[in-house]
Amino acid sequence: MRVLVTGSQGRIGRYVQAQLEEAGHTVVGFDVTAGDDIRDPAAVRAAAEGCAGIIHMAAMLADPKDDPNDVMHVNLQGLWHVLTTAEALGIRRIVSFSSVNAMGIFIGESVPDFFPIDESHPCRPGRPYALSKYLGEEMCGLFSRRTGITTVCLRPPWVCFPESYERVCQRWAEKPESEWTPIWEYGAFCDVRDVAAAAVLGLTCADPGHARLLLCADDVMTSGPSSRELIAKIHPEVEWRGGEPYAQDPFRSLVDNSRAKAVLGWQPRYNWRDMN
Repeated sequence: MRVLVTGSQGRIGRYVQAQLEEAGHTVVGFDVTAGDDIRDPAAVRAAAEGCAGIIHMAAMLADPKDDPNDVMHVNLQGLWHVLTTAEALGIRRIVSFSSVNAMGIFIGESVPDFFPIDESHPCRPGRPYALSKYLGEEMCGLFSRRTGITTVCLRPPWVCFPESYERVCQRWAEKPESEWTPIWEYGAFCDVRDVAAAAVLGLTCADPGHARLLLCADDVMTSGPSSRELIAKIHPEVEWRGGEPYAQDPFRSLVDNSRAKAVLGWQPRYNWRDMN
């Protein structure tokens, strides 16, 4: 398959491109570092000519120094250009990178209603980046409903690179409270190699129509406490909906990745305990 990858030279994009090529796909890169502009619809359409799928990652990230107007412009109009290009060229599959931030309960925005967190949790984003990702998911859902074109929105948490594991443990050893202060991400992470694998699978899995999928490793990032112990320490007031699986595996992730596994046929390979 010939695949347009926007944001192809980003830290995650390079892994996505490599895994696509390993799987035998042909990659058409599109990245701001090469002078490409996701805000230019003609440029997006020209790059997508002859492609059968699109993986869309080009975006402005959650940097508080960024102008919120720019964040909305790049993230929403850029996605719009990808969607309208797909419709114009007859491209039937789009994998769009959203974020757990679309839910409005990460990066300290608000406390979750319940644990473990899954796709049924209400979304209440307020910050520009989070709001742009939520609105992008809504745009994809309505677009799929109208056109029948498949859109798979991936919601990764903190993406961990091979060199990150040792660095995080060193930081915790030097400053133990940094594990949950100033903000706690519920121990959620996903290795970049697993994130890339999910994106590639999104191009070829059975057609879900439109799907919003949480990506996460199977276990929590932790210096030692179990998932329930972390909850009791930091958010004892939050409703607990876990059950027997957490008795069987005390370090099971507090973000439920079962829907991504079912829809994509995906299985994360990298766990915190295996890498430390």
